[in-house]
Amino acid sequence: MQCPSCNTEVVEGARFCSACGYELTRRADERRVVTVLFADIVGFTGLSEDRDPEQVKNMVDGCFARLADDITAFGGRVDKVIGDAIVALFGAPIAHEDDAERAVRAALRMQETVGRLDADTGVGIRLRIGVNTGEVLVGAMTAGDDYTAMGDVVNTASRLQTAAEPGTVLVGTITQEATQEFIRYRSVGQLHARGREAPVTAYRALAPYGPPGERRASAELPFVGRERELDLVTVAITNTYETRRGLLLGITGESGVGKSRVAAEVADLARFDHDAVVLHGRCLPYGETNIWWPVAELIRSAVSLDAAADAEAARAAVTDMVDRTLGDRAETLDAPRVTDGIMHVLGYDTPLARLAPDRAVAEVTRSTRILLGTLTRTTPLVIWLSDLQFADDAVLDLLEHLIDRLGRRPVVMMVTGTPKLFERWSPATGRFTLLGLALDGLDDEAMHLLAAEVARGLDPETRAALIERAGGNPLFLEEMARTLAATGGADADNLPANVRSVISARLDALDELARSVIGNAAVLGQRGDR
Repeated sequence: MQCPSCNTEVVEGARFCSACGYELTRRADERRVVTVLFADIVGFTGLSEDRDPEQVKNMVDGCFARLADDITAFGGRVDKVIGDAIVALFGAPIAHEDDAERAVRAALRMQETVGRLDADTGVGIRLRIGVNTGEVLVGAMTAGDDYTAMGDVVNTASRLQTAAEPGTVLVGTITQEATQEFIRYRSVGQLHARGREAPVTAYRALAPYGPPGERRASAELPFVGRERELDLVTVAITNTYETRRGLLLGITGESGVGKSRVAAEVADLARFDHDAVVLHGRCLPYGETNIWWPVAELIRSAVSLDAAADAEAARAAVTDMVDRTLGDRAETLDAPRVTDGIMHVLGYDTPLARLAPDRAVAEVTRSTRILLGTLTRTTPLVIWLSDLQFADDAVLDLLEHLIDRLGRRPVVMMVTGTPKLFERWSPATGRFTLLGLALDGLDDEAMHLLAAEVARGLDPETRAALIERAGGNPLFLEEMARTLAATGGADADNLPANVRSVISARLDALDELARSVIGNAAVLGQRGDR
């Protein structure tokens, strides 16, 4: 079989050419919840007036190349470039659980990129961006065979872009609702967009509340339905600290099932019942180039160091902690060497950057083991890493090393992730005790208790319908209740965009046969005869 684009021989049945990436199988049209990003360069006309066309093209090409890098870094796909505008899709052809958040973060990053480019070149260009979320039809066009998205969602994104002030990002209502826990917004009211009868409600994206996936602080919901799991962990932690035998606690489950909440309860248990020091780090799915980021967060929580601290302040704080922690062993363990290793983990420039990669990894491993290991000589410790499925292999290797070397210390290593985490990572647990909690959905009793809190303003019949649709997933219940409260029940038949994104991401992770079976079964509804 040959690729029609480059004539390279490809394996029979392959979906893409291994040489040029050409799609060998035409995708069927499908409805998807997609976030569309529409960006337009402002000042392009003035840029063209007094410059050679070749110079203008090179400048615009360079600008679009950087913007495309921002889009792909956040998991999006450049759909098309039209003159001085660029269109990107988040959620097609592959969905992520947080496509709307990714799109808005990418848009804010693109504004930063253009700002730096303008400062460096002084060409006077700005960027207007519109972002909109909703259901579209995606597929390949018959003429040209280009994979694209069509629907009013795309048109509205374009209108939002047109209405945006240069240097700003405007988003539609559904995008704002799906990301309001992660991005700070300011309402700009209703816009009367050209070509539309109904006005468009728009919000200006200002800044994220934190790194990807980090929500703003919100009221804590009651802890329900996991009492047995917590009892099991309570015994294991007590045994760990009394016998000084390390515990590896793995908490796995699908998105929204409550992994983070269980982990937070476990951390509080260790902190309040055993005076343990809790160090928390989270693995990011995108947007961070430092592979040691989750370990760096552990260290920052130990040092009480702000992520924005400059190198001088960071080195002073790290040096002080290393000296205090190592105490009379500081000279024996070479405290300055440990400090360099920790500074490298934090992402600062150190002599380790000039070493061969394997040497640098070895130094990072040594420094982290010494610092954390010495800390456990005086206090029980919890090393808590969230979303470990996103971790780099080097981080997993480091954790396995710590498990091996800290096995006879009062330390709990608690990790959370998707069910496939331990298919990828199988640490040897000869020294550590291994306890795995695989979280399923909450039972009906727990969901009713939760619904009494998150859906208290809804009538019993609607509340019962939400519980059934949520299928034991606390996140789904909370998001659907919030949507109904915001719309006054007018949207009772529609799932919130972020819930649909989570489901779409699960479907995209399945093989073709499984997706086909689910597609056919959907005709029957939630229940039906085979």
